[in-house]
Amino acid sequence: QLRAAYDGALVQIFQEGEDEIEVRAILPDSERRALSRLEAFSVVLANGNSVPLKTVATLSARQGFEALRHSDAKLAVRISADVERAHNSSNTILNDLQAGYLPALMARYQIQVSLEGRAAEQAATMADMKRGGLIALALIYIILVASFSSYSRPLVIMMAIPFGFIGAVVGHYLLNIDLTILSMFGVIGLSGIVVNDAIILIATYQELRNGGMPSAAAIPAAATSRLRAVLLTSLTTIAGLAPLLFETSVQAQFLIPMAASIVFGIAFSTVLVLLVIPAILSLTESLSARVKNSNRSAVAATASAIESDP
Repeated sequence: QLRAAYDGALVQIFQEGEDEIEVRAILPDSERRALSRLEAFSVVLANGNSVPLKTVATLSARQGFEALRHSDAKLAVRISADVERAHNSSNTILNDLQAGYLPALMARYQIQVSLEGRAAEQAATMADMKRGGLIALALIYIILVASFSSYSRPLVIMMAIPFGFIGAVVGHYLLNIDLTILSMFGVIGLSGIVVNDAIILIATYQELRNGGMPSAAAIPAAATSRLRAVLLTSLTTIAGLAPLLFETSVQAQFLIPMAASIVFGIAFSTVLVLLVIPAILSLTESLSARVKNSNRSAVAATASAIESDP
C-alpha cells in the first residue's frame, strides 16, 4: 500500500503513436513530501478496517539512499571515483583494494563485491583478446608454413614474438606507465610486425641454401647481407612513433601505451633477431642434420643386414 501510494499504482497503459504511456494513481506531491502525512497514512487491514500507519509500525528517521539499486535481485551499492592519473592509476588502486581492503570488508559485513564499469569491460576485453591472440598466432604459423614449406622454420621466425613482448614490458617499466588494454592492442599488432625482420633473415638464408651454400656459411651470410634492411625497417617505424611517447596533450595520452608497446617491442626484438634467431636457426639445422644422418645410418644398417642374410 505504501509503494502504491508513494511510487504509484499502475492503472492503465495506452499507446499514443509509437509511445507507450502509463497511467498511475499516486498521492499528490504535497502529501508525499510531508513526514506528518506518512505517520497519518491510512493502512487497510485484513479485516477491512483502516488505521494510521504509526499504530501498526514504528517509524524512525535516518539517512538513506537516494535510490535503491539492485544486482541479480539483491540490494547493491555502486561506488565510483575519478583517478588523478598524475599520482596514481586505476589498476594500482584496484590491486590495492583487492589485496587488502575488500577481503576484510567482505569478511566483516558478509557482503559480495564485484568490479563493474570500466574494470568489468577491460576484463571482458582481455578475455576476448586472449582468444584473438591465439587465433592470430595460429594464422601466422599456417601462413609461414605454406610460404616456407617447412614446419620448423616458422617456429624459428615466431621466436621473435616473445622478444617483442619482453621489449614492450620493459618499455612500460622505463616510462613508468601501466599495461592497459591499449598496450595489449599494441602487443597484438607488434606480433605481426616483429616477424617481418625474422622473415627477411630466414628467406635470405633459404635462398643461399638453395644456391648450394652450406648451412654454417649461409647463416652468417644471411645475417650480414640483410643487416641494413632489418635495421632500416625497424628504425623507420620507431622514428615514426617515437614522438608520440613524449606527447603531453590529453588527446594523446590513451595512445601512449600502444606506442610504447610497438616502439620498445620493435627495438628489443630487432637486436635479438639479429643475434638470437641465427643461433636458434643453427641449432635447428644441426638437429635436423643429425636426425637425417641417423635415419640414413639406420637404413644403411638394414640394407647391410638384408644383403648378409643367406
